[in-house]
Amino acid sequence: CSVWNEFIVNEIWQSRRCRNQLKKRLHRNWLNLEFKKSEQSFSKIYNQSGVRILNGYLLIHPQVYTSTSSDHKFACYKLKTGQKIQERSLEGFIERIDLGSSFIVFGFSNVDDQINTSDDTSESVDILQVYSVPDLNLLAKITLPAEQNKELYCVKNDLIVFLRAYRQSLDSCQFVLFDPVNKERKDFIVKLSFTDVLGIQFDGRYVLVKTIGKDDKITVFDVVTRQCITKGLPASEFTLNEVFRYPLSLSIEDHCYLTVFNIKTLARYKHFIHRSKKPNTEIGLLNQMFISDSGFLILSRYEKFKRTDHSNCCSQMELFNLEDLKYGIFQPVTLDIR
Repeated sequence: CSVWNEFIVNEIWQSRRCRNQLKKRLHRNWLNLEFKKSEQSFSKIYNQSGVRILNGYLLIHPQVYTSTSSDHKFACYKLKTGQKIQERSLEGFIERIDLGSSFIVFGFSNVDDQINTSDDTSESVDILQVYSVPDLNLLAKITLPAEQNKELYCVKNDLIVFLRAYRQSLDSCQFVLFDPVNKERKDFIVKLSFTDVLGIQFDGRYVLVKTIGKDDKITVFDVVTRQCITKGLPASEFTLNEVFRYPLSLSIEDHCYLTVFNIKTLARYKHFIHRSKKPNTEIGLLNQMFISDSGFLILSRYEKFKRTDHSNCCSQMELFNLEDLKYGIFQPVTLDIR
C-alpha cells in the first residue's frame, strides 16, 4: 500500500544505516533461501521455451523469433502447485510477447499465401493474438494495418495502445486505446508526423513518442486527458536499453552509463554503472533493465574475474529508487546472485 511504501522510502531508503542493514538482510536471506520445489515433465515440444509469470500463474510459450506450428503448445500452470490450467496451440512466426494485467499478447509475422506478385515475393502480415490468463481464451485477434510497425504499440495494465497514421494526413496521427478484456476501444487524434515516428513507450497513462530528425526528439502525451504534455525535447542517442515512467526516461548509454532524463524539470543525470571494489574483476552488462510496480528501477549485470572463463562469475542486481533518480541521487542496493 502507499503508506507502507512511503514508510520504506522515508525511514529505510533515506537512512544509510537502515539501507546497509536492508542490504545485508536481503543478501543473507538470498544465501539461506528456502523454497518449495515442484517439477513438471515436458515433451519435446517445449524445447527452448520461454517462461513468464503473471498473477500467480506460470506461462510456458515458444520463444520469440521462432516459427511455430500446431504442434507448438502454449500452456498455463498454477505456480504454487504446478497444476496445468489450460493449453493452446500457436501457429506463426512470433516476433514479440507482452504481458497485460490479466492477458498475454503475441505478435506474429505471417506470410499471406493469397498474395502473389510478379517477382514471386510474399507480403508479411502482422497479427496480434490476445489470450486471457489463466483460461487462455482468445480475447482478440488484430490484423495490423500495412503502415503499422510492431514498435508502435505498447501493452501496459489493462490497455494495448497503438499509434497509427490518420487517413491520408501527413501531420496527424491517431492513438487507439484498446481494452481486450472489456472490448472497449477509444481513440484520439494528435498533431504528429507519422513518418517521423521511431517508437513509443507507455507507462499506463503517459505515452512517450520518439521521432527522428537531425536530432531525435521525444514528445509525451497523456492518454487520459488526451493532451500533449511536452514536445520536441532532445532524446538520448546510441542507447542500449530504454524504459519510461513519467516523468523519467531512463536509458543505458555506451554500455556503461545509466542516463536519467527528468521530463518535468529537463534535468539530465549520468551514473557510471561499472563500479566494483573487488580487485582483478571485470564488469559486464546483461542489458536487462525494468521498472517495478512498487517504484524501483532494477538493473542487472554480471561480474567475472579476469583471465578466467565465464563459469566463474556472479550476477548482480542493482535497485534504484525512482524518487531518488528524479533528483540525480544514485544510491542503489546491490545484490550478488551466485
